[in-house]
Amino acid sequence: MKVMRLSLLAPIAGVVLALPVAAAGVPNLERGRALYENHCVVCHTSKVHRRNPPSAIDREALRFIVKVWVEEQKLRWSTEDIEDVVQYLDRAHYRFDK
Repeated sequence: MKVMRLSLLAPIAGVVLALPVAAAGVPNLERGRALYENHCVVCHTSKVHRRNPPSAIDREALRFIVKVWVEEQKLRWSTEDIEDVVQYLDRAHYRFDK
């Protein structure tokens, strides 16, 4: 019986192990883009990132804004999800100095 259970889990384990995993602490820009496009673009066009004066003046302000909207929209994002979106937005629209 145990052998049968393990043989059923093998294909699932193979799929899970084959999924790309971002290194700990390294933002996943593609995931950030996907989260942003699936949850934020509904209300935000790219014009929101070209406001004058800008709402986000640095990466910390951008992170704060993203966190506020995650809470407002009751999204169940992890800290990594938020960081991925912040880094994606920074690279795609803001380009804050490091």
